Amino acid sequence: MCRRPPGNTASLCLAGLLTPGLVQAHSFGEPYVLPMPYWMYIYGAMAALILSFIVLAYFYNADHAKRPARQWPVGHPRLTKTFTQLKLSALLKGLVLLSFGLAIISGLIGNQDRYRNFNMTFFWISFALGASYLSAIFGNWYHYLNPWRVMLSPLQKFSQGRRPYPHQLAYWPAVVLYMAFILVELFGNTKPFSLSLVLIAYTAINILAVWRYGSQSWFRYGEMFSVMFQLIAKMAPIHYDPSAKGRTKLSLCMPFSGLLHQRLEHRSLLIFLLFMLSSTAYDGLRETSLWFNLFWKDPLHILEPLLGQHPLHAYIALRPWYLAFEMICLLLSPFIYLYLFLFFLWAGKRLTHSELSVTELSLRFGYSLLPIALVYHITHYYTLLLSQGLKVRGLISDPFGWGWDLFGTAISGRLPILPDMGLIWNSQVWLILIGHVASVYLAHAEALRSFPSQRQASLSQLPMLLLMVIFTGAGLWILAQPLQG
Repeated sequence: MCRRPPGNTASLCLAGLLTPGLVQAHSFGEPYVLPMPYWMYIYGAMAALILSFIVLAYFYNADHAKRPARQWPVGHPRLTKTFTQLKLSALLKGLVLLSFGLAIISGLIGNQDRYRNFNMTFFWISFALGASYLSAIFGNWYHYLNPWRVMLSPLQKFSQGRRPYPHQLAYWPAVVLYMAFILVELFGNTKPFSLSLVLIAYTAINILAVWRYGSQSWFRYGEMFSVMFQLIAKMAPIHYDPSAKGRTKLSLCMPFSGLLHQRLEHRSLLIFLLFMLSSTAYDGLRETSLWFNLFWKDPLHILEPLLGQHPLHAYIALRPWYLAFEMICLLLSPFIYLYLFLFFLWAGKRLTHSELSVTELSLRFGYSLLPIALVYHITHYYTLLLSQGLKVRGLISDPFGWGWDLFGTAISGRLPILPDMGLIWNSQVWLILIGHVASVYLAHAEALRSFPSQRQASLSQLPMLLLMVIFTGAGLWILAQPLQG
């Protein structure tokens, strides 16, 4: 920390602390020099995206688009739960409840060092990040192991609800809770104790909502993690559906194919999906020099006349306003993405003279943005899972940070387990490209089902292709900024 010295020295000190060139993104712990200018990566990815669209336009037709997604059954198509499977299910549910209970208790009475207390690493890294990636691989496992659902499942009468879930609420409760979650993550400066209070409050919200509207409705529409993990699970290569009498159908499919022939139920789910995308992009954007200069260097000379001095000289006074500015921008971000999305859909509608409304098009094409949201999330945060997520193994031996070593695995300090920085960057580029190509494919398949001819379908996707190209360039630009400092 730098103490506040008088005059210009204070400004220089604060500028040094705030300059984004010195800030490392989530993905990099040390500077890395790209083997070639980052704009070449961006242009190359854009070119690959355009090429994929051309290939689809020529070789992918309406007959292909109307076919159901291929699935390969695993084992017997109707797999009845055995006694061993039931015991394993009960064990996993018990472990989930125990982990969350331990997280709450350790935060309340344990060491308040963020890196020594079990609850910070478990919730923010292992659960919030790790569970997302598990859903992208293994499907909607969270439906069965949701800790709040598991906790309330024995109370059958309690979880039936006192009144029907209001149709007009749709997914808006999940949207509000998700926004609150990201606000706490980015601006809450949580410590173990405050995180435990947040988990207790969230548990109370779930209990009251289930008591009011019932378990089935609330965990479908209102519980934030249920909605988010269910969306991610649609892209998983493993698909399973529970059926009657304890039987389950398990099958394999191509990644992202679960989004084919899907339509968003409500515009609130579209806002939720867009916030998944915009909040991750915003978290990366706020670490760039562009964002820093937008406020603290006052390029439009708005603040300096009001303050009578350069904004950096008034850092202490402006800091709360800056935080409020960042929060407002975060909350507005999904609506900015929404209007951008609607504009490009409107442009496609104009090109094709389609009779479908823009609202209907947004519900039909909304799922095509989900792969982008997933790859943005992975590229920004997966190295946190490598560098800090594995600490859980050691923290289990000393969950309260009291110096215990219950299982002989206790650790102290950080475990920076990171692959080569070049490997990280190249993997991020490929992930961004794969996600956008998947989105182009899904959007083109939906266009072939929504428009009467292949020519109209291709025309309608020209504006959407431009949007995907913009997203690709912006995503790679944000990722590359910490490397340019």
